[in-house]
Amino acid sequence: MKKRFIALCCLLTATAVYAEPDSEPEPPTNLFFDTDVYIYLPKFTLTYGMRGLSGAKSSFHGFGHVTDEAQHIADTTGTGETRIYHDGDVGVDQRTVSIDDGNGGVVSLLITPDGSTNTWGFADAKQIVGDGTIAMHAYTADVVDSGPRSKNPGLSFGNEVVLARDIGKIAGRFDWSISAGLSINDLASKMTSFEKANITTITDTYSLNGAPAPTPPYSAPSSSSVPLTDSSGNTLLNADGTAQTVQVDSSVLLGNTPETRTQTTTTDTVSVMNHYHLHGAYYTFRVGPTLVFPVTTNFRATLSLGGALVYAGTTYSVEQEFKPDTGNEIFSDVSDTQSHFLPGYYADASMEYWMSNRTAFYLGAVYQSTGSFTQTIVQNTSPGLDDTATYSTRVDLSSMQGFRFGVNYRF
Repeated sequence: MKKRFIALCCLLTATAVYAEPDSEPEPPTNLFFDTDVYIYLPKFTLTYGMRGLSGAKSSFHGFGHVTDEAQHIADTTGTGETRIYHDGDVGVDQRTVSIDDGNGGVVSLLITPDGSTNTWGFADAKQIVGDGTIAMHAYTADVVDSGPRSKNPGLSFGNEVVLARDIGKIAGRFDWSISAGLSINDLASKMTSFEKANITTITDTYSLNGAPAPTPPYSAPSSSSVPLTDSSGNTLLNADGTAQTVQVDSSVLLGNTPETRTQTTTTDTVSVMNHYHLHGAYYTFRVGPTLVFPVTTNFRATLSLGGALVYAGTTYSVEQEFKPDTGNEIFSDVSDTQSHFLPGYYADASMEYWMSNRTAFYLGAVYQSTGSFTQTIVQNTSPGLDDTATYSTRVDLSSMQGFRFGVNYRF
């Protein structure tokens, strides 16, 4: 958006430089004398400067669904399932036994299922239950809309360019002109807040079969080297005298199906934090009459009133951060980009200091009202499921005020 604005500024500046015709202009009828000399009065004024506006308010609200997309816990009866939890996993048993293939070779076969598995892992000491079981958890958080949260991003600086055409005088003393201007300002706001959320926890417990719980974080299968012995228990040696070793499975075994499954839902305001971000820019095109009040030879006061049209383009995003009781934080991002046209009006009051007939500095106050718009994100957060996030932001541009300063050039 800013690149287009800069290009427009260059175009208007070029227009100002080449606005005078190649040939001598026809003298105004009220300036003819009995000589060949006449006076040319500039009719156009090009203004370029800065425009600072505050009062672009924003508010955020909505609801969302946050979960670990990798979770897959299936039912509690299947023995050949791989169950993935937020804080661990339980897979299919990978233990093997070596047998003679009848041709002088050895083949490895999966052991006869015995209700345990050597393929599993868990993350947190809180999962070790005192009765000799490991608890695995799947989490979801549903954010409850608790009303809008307002944010005023403060002053936003931008550039403005204005072209004015002198029309004439009013009451024989005050000059007036028609002005058309274009300005651009940033539109940015962000906020972080804890959210009220319903936390659903599914807990599956697995038996350690009497074995002590390993130290977390733990991941199996695992193996270790042990000496190779003969039938009498003597260690077999290599040719260099070192002990022969063999790799054996040293995994702590876990039951391959859950012993129990429970589901609980609690409500709190500390587990989920939302990070709201709104960023973009808005163009303001304005046109209207300008009154000029001479103060001294070098100072002039101006007042401009008229209509305004805003084109706003914004990207709205929400990052949902969920910290469950066990495991790492869960993050979910939703975003949306939109543009809006907003009609309204403006008022500018400025003081100009003319250093010459063609060049001046100006400083003034501005007021602008161009309504408001609402931007809403509706996005599926779990592909293939009905879970969605719906977050809205209301951007209010109905009462903005600030100041302007820059230079004028008449031609």
